[in-house]
Amino acid sequence: MSDFSFDDLGILHESGILSHLDYYFCTTMANIFKYAGPLEIFSAGLTCRALSKGCICLDLAAAAGTVLKTSEGRELIRLPELTSWCNTLENSAMVGMEASNCVKTENDKGFWIGKSPLILDRDNNLYLSRYYDFQCRLSDNIKARIKRQVPGPDDTFVNSRLTLFFGSKDTHRTFGQQQAVKKALCSGFTMISGGPGTGKTYITDMIQTLLTTWTRENELPPPRVMCLAPTGKAASRLKNGTTIHSALKPVKNGTGFRHNAANPLAADLVIIDEASMIDMALMTRLFEAICPDARVVMLGDMNQLSPVQAGAVFSDLCHADVLAGFRVFLDFNFRSGDKTGIETLAKAVNASDADTVADILKADYPDLEFVDTVKDGGYQARLETCIREGYKPLWDARSPKQAMAAVDGFRVLCAHNSGNSGTLQINHLCEKILRSKGKDGIKWPVFKTLLMVRRNDYQRSLFNGDTCVVLEENKGATAWFSPEQSDSGQSEIRHFRMSDLPECERGFAVTVHKSQGSEFDTVLILIPEQISPVVTRQLLYTGITRSRKKVIIFGSMPMIQQAVMTSVERRSNLQAVLDRE
Repeated sequence: MSDFSFDDLGILHESGILSHLDYYFCTTMANIFKYAGPLEIFSAGLTCRALSKGCICLDLAAAAGTVLKTSEGRELIRLPELTSWCNTLENSAMVGMEASNCVKTENDKGFWIGKSPLILDRDNNLYLSRYYDFQCRLSDNIKARIKRQVPGPDDTFVNSRLTLFFGSKDTHRTFGQQQAVKKALCSGFTMISGGPGTGKTYITDMIQTLLTTWTRENELPPPRVMCLAPTGKAASRLKNGTTIHSALKPVKNGTGFRHNAANPLAADLVIIDEASMIDMALMTRLFEAICPDARVVMLGDMNQLSPVQAGAVFSDLCHADVLAGFRVFLDFNFRSGDKTGIETLAKAVNASDADTVADILKADYPDLEFVDTVKDGGYQARLETCIREGYKPLWDARSPKQAMAAVDGFRVLCAHNSGNSGTLQINHLCEKILRSKGKDGIKWPVFKTLLMVRRNDYQRSLFNGDTCVVLEENKGATAWFSPEQSDSGQSEIRHFRMSDLPECERGFAVTVHKSQGSEFDTVLILIPEQISPVVTRQLLYTGITRSRKKVIIFGSMPMIQQAVMTSVERRSNLQAVLDRE
């Protein structure tokens, strides 16, 4: 690496190893830090590259000595050994060094935040300063919460009420739920991880009910409860739920939120659903906006895909030893009784058992259908039939209410946006198929069309991922959205002129990532024909568990088995930081 020059940055950029953003960041750092060497500048680019892949830091120990190659496999450069790499960074004006703990003094890590663009921690992880700061603030916040005693019900109250709710039968099935409720009532911080159908929503209702009962019996003010989720769809499943962004209130024409540590949310109990979808930056800001004395209950599925943005916070928290007494894992599926093909397949995928996955897909489960696109020469016709039958209830609807009732009955899930099995191509195929239905199908581009919101509109309470049905009425296009609870507690279907909608895209087929937080009666999952780093165990599991009744998978068995054996890793050091004394 000693002969690595600045010219090599251009080569790495042209080869695609460094993106345009990575390369721009490198050149910016080189212009600011005139005396920085090529390794220091290249390290900045690699850290930026790691962030774009969902990692909040670059693991130098894992990267040291590895060879960077082009997409064709041509070797370009070998990264330096760890010791020499760290020595170079430690002596760089670009890099701040972490000391021993979280005390923010001039001799410690807090001193460097805002003064150095990069931070090197004691575990040889290299961060952009901003994300190092997020990790420190979040870990400090969580450590303070688990140490704080929150007034609440005693064991006698909790145990008697749990017996009243659950009874004394089938305690082996409800044990996890009972533990989750007890921890949430008796501590200030609780994590609950479980897949769809494990009763997480039921638990949140019970926690609110019992905490309200306890305060009433003790002549205390009723708890102020706030139920939050990262998407509008997920928030709609919660009692009085709202999105995180709506609750925090983004600053208009600026950055950040109106609610923060100096102006916290007015809540005694904050329930956070679909926590696995929340990235490091948003989670940090959310926790800082919650009063230190408030109860926090996080719900999610640690086996799902990580957030689109950097940081797999919920997964890290689920593995931190210091939080072992504050979390509960739910594994019994009350919806299926642990006996359906969907549940069996999801468990095999989670276990990375490719052979069992193949056996399950070949078996005769009524709620599973597998079409091998390699062996089935007529799979294209079968695909079109599945789409036509899946969306038939929606096209048969004769009113907005009927259309909204059918909107979550079926969805096509893709791994990518581009390619033959990507959302762009499949959405086009869906419209082509449905137009061919003649008078019962699409008559105009805006008639009975599914759209998905791409940009938040806080004024209209429309958020990225919200889905609507567009109907032609009185020669005008109207977009109908799922019900939202009004101030009176009634659920009301919302509608807007199509011209008033924020940026949208067709929603017949969506990526698995965008389907998170949603559930459908039937999902049709399309696995790409070529190898892709996106097609992983987490993606397959997330797609499968979006279904309530039936899963249809189109793909080749080798690609599916490879996906089962491939796991996406999001690098942060949050778990290690939390577990430090």
